[in-house]
Amino acid sequence: MDQGSGESALVRRVGEGSSNQAFDLPRTFLVRSDESKGAFSHWIEKVPAGAGPPMHVHHREQELFRVLSGQFRFWCKGEAQDLTDGDTVLIPKGTPHTFKNIGSSEGQLLITLTPGDGDGFFIEVERLGLHPSRDMPQIVEIAGRYGVEFVGPPPA
Repeated sequence: MDQGSGESALVRRVGEGSSNQAFDLPRTFLVRSDESKGAFSHWIEKVPAGAGPPMHVHHREQELFRVLSGQFRFWCKGEAQDLTDGDTVLIPKGTPHTFKNIGSSEGQLLITLTPGDGDGFFIEVERLGLHPSRDMPQIVEIAGRYGVEFVGPPPA
């Protein structure tokens, strides 16, 4: 099938997609923003027990999460919600948020950003081999180019 020209369907079979390991979180991009003409990006992310990103804001996109497996706590504007298999949460653009896998095993999230160019942040971080333990200033600079701002650590 055509790879997102807009003239044919873009089909990804189970196990297909673009692999990414930024921040030691395995993710598979099912649809990259360059394949949707910037409309959205869509991926599956595997999240180890206890893991989650720092509190952050997407100034350009809204972010949709669907829990494929596991137990997650999501924080949005200071309010916590516990979600499990099949639950969905939509985070509005410009809203401080984060999540944490509160289960005892790896969980999986299906994530959609719209518009979608935020996937470039993960692609660039991986390409440069950056890690928060040693490269946070450079990560913050790259995030800013993608309209992402880190506003604090994950809640306890």
